[in-house]
Amino acid sequence: MAVFPPLARIAAPVPSRRTRAGAGMTSLPAGGAGDAAMHIGIDLGGTKVEVALTGPRFDAPLLRAREPTEQSGVPALVAQIARLVARARAAAGEAPVTLGVGLPGSIDPERDRVRNCGLPWLDGAPLPALLRAATGLVPVLINDGHAFALSEALLGAGRGHRLVLGLTLGTGAGGGVVIDGALWPGRHGIGGEWGHMCIEAGGRPCYCGRRGCVEQYLSGTALERRYRELGGPVLRLPAIVARAGEDTVAAQVLAEAAGWFGLAVGSLVNLLDPDVIVLGGGLSQLDVLFGEGRAAMARQAMTETLQTLLLPPRLGDSSGVLGAALIGATVGA
Repeated sequence: MAVFPPLARIAAPVPSRRTRAGAGMTSLPAGGAGDAAMHIGIDLGGTKVEVALTGPRFDAPLLRAREPTEQSGVPALVAQIARLVARARAAAGEAPVTLGVGLPGSIDPERDRVRNCGLPWLDGAPLPALLRAATGLVPVLINDGHAFALSEALLGAGRGHRLVLGLTLGTGAGGGVVIDGALWPGRHGIGGEWGHMCIEAGGRPCYCGRRGCVEQYLSGTALERRYRELGGPVLRLPAIVARAGEDTVAAQVLAEAAGWFGLAVGSLVNLLDPDVIVLGGGLSQLDVLFGEGRAAMARQAMTETLQTLLLPPRLGDSSGVLGAALIGATVGA
């Protein structure tokens, strides 16, 4: 794995090409892009694609743009990403550039193809090779939850802490683990996939084929569905939250969410004992998770006094695209 030089004394390794994902971590000599490089990040989501161009310190983006995700197939999506990359390269001028891409899935390290993607039609696509051919750059692809965790650990709310757990909670749930400034994807590249932890044996069916997954209890769609199950009308989550003070059904949904959150995240605390947990995504706007949810987390944790910090993201909606830019910088220009 490459240690990228732009952030002094901080390493963000990626899976070595010589090993299976997460099978080991290897330090290569510093160098590559060097301090003169610019870094392009692409955040590929189900509804939007975002590009950002950052300098060697990964501070305020020099270019940032987003547009609706192309849904008509893999060739059209690759062309869209290539167009955004070309726009960023033009803004970079003569400086060498690197490219990192965050996606709602992962790359099979054996076949170099997309797997477990939130865009099902992208599963099986040789996206790294397609992007390399379309852009002329060597792309580094990263799970979007990993990208969030990496950026918040190195640049955001988790900066200065040794063990940072970054969790995202919105239409789904994802995340990543950063230890001593290094992303730890695990043996199979799935480290941080808390959305598919089982929190109720034999529980609600999940699209992954299993039952009882966190996403079926804590995602935005899960909370909206639960509100309807309890007799409420069809409402989006912001409206449900707004009614909680006078609507007992809405209040019950949020109370249940806090309980499930405490069970899931408290279990992660028992496993990893992180210094800080950064919670991002749309549901990070729910005060109940930082109040009743953290209290439930403390009850689940095997310690009398829980000192783990639970924080909102500092980078806002820039976390994903900056994490992609960071991981791209591990390869160099």
